[in-house]
Amino acid sequence: MFTCLYQISKNTFREALREPIYLLVLISALCMIGLFPVCSMFVFRAQEKLVIDSSMTTMMVLGWTVAVLVASYAVSREIDNGTALLLLSKPVQRPVFIIAKILGILFAVTVFWFLTACATIITLRVAEDQFRFDTTIMSLYFGAILLAFAIAGAFNYVNQASFGMGVVLCLVILFPLVALVGQFKPYQDEEVVTGLSWYILPALVLILFSLLAMGALATALSTRFGLVSNILLCLVFFIIGLMSDYMLGRKAREPWSDTVPKGNYPLWMSTYRFAPTERSDIGKWERPVPIDDTFPFTVWSSEDKSSSILANEDPKDLPQLGANPKATWKNGQGWASEPNDIEGRILYMAQYDAENEKKHWTVIKIANETEGINKESRDIEDSYDAYVFRRSENPPQTPVGGTYLSPIPSGGSYMASFAYALVPNWQLFWMADAMAIKKAVPWSYVGYGFVYVALFVALLMIIAVFLFGDREVGKQIVE
Repeated sequence: MFTCLYQISKNTFREALREPIYLLVLISALCMIGLFPVCSMFVFRAQEKLVIDSSMTTMMVLGWTVAVLVASYAVSREIDNGTALLLLSKPVQRPVFIIAKILGILFAVTVFWFLTACATIITLRVAEDQFRFDTTIMSLYFGAILLAFAIAGAFNYVNQASFGMGVVLCLVILFPLVALVGQFKPYQDEEVVTGLSWYILPALVLILFSLLAMGALATALSTRFGLVSNILLCLVFFIIGLMSDYMLGRKAREPWSDTVPKGNYPLWMSTYRFAPTERSDIGKWERPVPIDDTFPFTVWSSEDKSSSILANEDPKDLPQLGANPKATWKNGQGWASEPNDIEGRILYMAQYDAENEKKHWTVIKIANETEGINKESRDIEDSYDAYVFRRSENPPQTPVGGTYLSPIPSGGSYMASFAYALVPNWQLFWMADAMAIKKAVPWSYVGYGFVYVALFVALLMIIAVFLFGDREVGKQIVE
């Protein structure tokens, strides 16, 4: 089985590289990326942003194009021309056949990404200066493309080898050599070594994950659909993925707590002022804010502080901290600056304001806010502020739902959460804005992306096996 899997995936990979459309799209992408530094001469100190945005857009859009076209040619065309029937007539199981096809196409997409990623790093090195670009590196870049054509043409003439595949394999060797020159060559006449912009590598890896996801999707769909139908379905899937935050994410389940949950993820808080007339579910709460260094200095307590809330002066169990409260604070009197240090359910938070000379501390009840309210009242003076909390690695959606008598957001739909997780959010793979300001993308985020894409590809493999299980592969030949 593993021998068949390897041989079919290898042949699929080689056939993908031999496709004229693969070479055409690849060379178009490389030429476009190589010419972006020329356009950077017309912007003011934004040349890196222009090159990064344009190059990553080219990688993603043309990479998806290659994935869809190659997948359609590799599967649906083999079903139509009888190649799949010939293979399946031998001791080759259908699941092995389709999984090998997916792997071969993903390898071909990875080669496309590798070359365009090298091109992006090289051109970013070329456009590093605002008013001039490194003509030597740029000449080597386009010289490598011409040399690859010359070598592939010679091999095609002498050995009848595939011209398209020869160009691709030559570029796989030549482009890293050009990048190596860019890494160690001093910029213009300066003696210092500039080097390549390796900080964009995590963002480029995320682009690869998006290409792998689209390639696996296109291959799974090609088991039942032809080229045009496959392109249209992938386009619809792409649009839904771009709008997933609006269509699915805002309805996905993100449970909020009436008190501060314990944990290590970043803490977020949302508030809403409930009026007695709001007896049915409300709309949006306030936009969630992170409780971090930008948030006012806050301490927490699980003890009853009702008297402190009603008092106009500072609570007696909270000390005066001066202008730098974070450095001078010490846990005590039932208060702690870290919620995880509090035993039991947190009921109160106290915020410190060094500029307020009359009252430095403000104690706020954040749990059980409905205790003591007049449930029959319709007077606006009986309004109260409700607080909800959530721990999340990423910024959560604005919560919705909750009533005057039960001020807890609905938390979202399980079905929307399932659909939100199933449909890739392409914006999560797009880090061009962060790269433009040279903000590092943590490798832990890349790791999460790898796990997600691996599970997504595995799911598509299962779906492809199911779709191809009873697919008629010999009907076209008979007709």
